Amino acid sequence: MSNFLVTDIKVIDSPQAGIGVARCLKTLGHKVYGIDDTPFVTNSDLFEAVFVIEEIRTLNLDNLVKKLINIKNLYHIDYIIPCYDETSILLSYIKDKLNYIGIQLIAPDIEVIKRLKKENLVNTFSGINNKQLLIPETKVISSIKEAENYAMQINYPLVVKGMTKGVKIVENSTELPSAIKYICNIWNNGEIHCIIQKFIQGKSINALLSYKDERIVSYLEMEKIALDSNGATWFGKLTSDKNIFNVIADFCKYIKLNNSIIEIETILTEQGKYYVYEINYRPPAWIYSPALNGQNFLDIFLNPQKTVIFNNINAFFGRESNDFVKPLEDISQYEDLQFYAKGAAYKNDNQKYPSEIMI
Repeated sequence: MSNFLVTDIKVIDSPQAGIGVARCLKTLGHKVYGIDDTPFVTNSDLFEAVFVIEEIRTLNLDNLVKKLINIKNLYHIDYIIPCYDETSILLSYIKDKLNYIGIQLIAPDIEVIKRLKKENLVNTFSGINNKQLLIPETKVISSIKEAENYAMQINYPLVVKGMTKGVKIVENSTELPSAIKYICNIWNNGEIHCIIQKFIQGKSINALLSYKDERIVSYLEMEKIALDSNGATWFGKLTSDKNIFNVIADFCKYIKLNNSIIEIETILTEQGKYYVYEINYRPPAWIYSPALNGQNFLDIFLNPQKTVIFNNINAFFGRESNDFVKPLEDISQYEDLQFYAKGAAYKNDNQKYPSEIMI
């Protein structure tokens, strides 16, 4: 058994991904320790101890490394798993130092993360010769006028996205300014710096994968059914489909993905095309649901088999473990679900995102 440090374990409206990862590890018998920048954490039964480390938001890297060294020495930490995109960026910056003190980081390298950021996906996919994974028209904007001009090029409907998190669908030009202000007030202290993207109509299909030693060792496709107000999955369907496995395997080799667990979010259109609109370079919050269905991505990552482990049954799930729905149960009560929770403001005046210093 190993000792793990898991980040981003708040429970505000809906749990962050660290809770799901901790559940996966705890069921395997590992010791799990938690890190967050605030003490607003529940589920204490999952953790041997929880550390409040403000440096994961204030970006004081020297202090962060010192605190991680102390935690390593006291609790003999073997692995650290970042469970938020920005924390993945931050820890990937200090991966060499983590290696030196003997902590293995389960996250992509920083150069890979740069290619997987929302605003860079168009350029990343431009070098791949495939017709199955496409990218919606996307642009980073810094003023409402710039957004209006770009909206005229790609036409409505479109979506406004925060650089890190948050999404709002816009049907016409009248809604655009207020949507931009809404997103930027929550995620960027009101400064206009966000993403405009063409809205693609279709099913939301996510691919979750564990990647170890230059190959996919565990793979699952999931259909989103109900979301929270930030676009995160609250209720979904685990499927036995492998529709885009081969092209994703090629993509992982193309970007030179290292040992990681990542989520690729797509829209499947009626024409059978998959549009990749976001890649999360860390485990998703719903990662415990496949574990309840017999596919523990953390277990498979740590103990890879010679062949890929696929999900072999269709089942519905909710964000919390007690919402898990057995495959044959009636789900009619969930058919009208749309939004479950409001997102919590994340960035305060004295905080920065690691992606702000990414070159």
